[in-house]
Amino acid sequence: ARKSDRWIAEERAARKFPNLEVLNSYYVGEDGQYKWFEVILVDPNHPNIKADPKISWIASGKHRRRVFRGLTSAGKKSRGLRA
Repeated sequence: ARKSDRWIAEERAARKFPNLEVLNSYYVGEDGQYKWFEVILVDPNHPNIKADPKISWIASGKHRRRVFRGLTSAGKKSRGLRA
């Protein structure tokens, strides 16, 4: 299956900021040439992230580089795991 534009945008953001993890992303807009997505990045080593029970899961090792394994919402949708 072809990667979605949103998944590609997430991967590009993750490559640009190797110390951060992709949490999610959403569509912003497009013109005739480009599409824009906002990608939410999280620093898994930040003390406030580790202390927050809602988001601390991303600091565990099994979520490392999750965007490249298709574990974000866009990746799961492209792989047919989400409607």
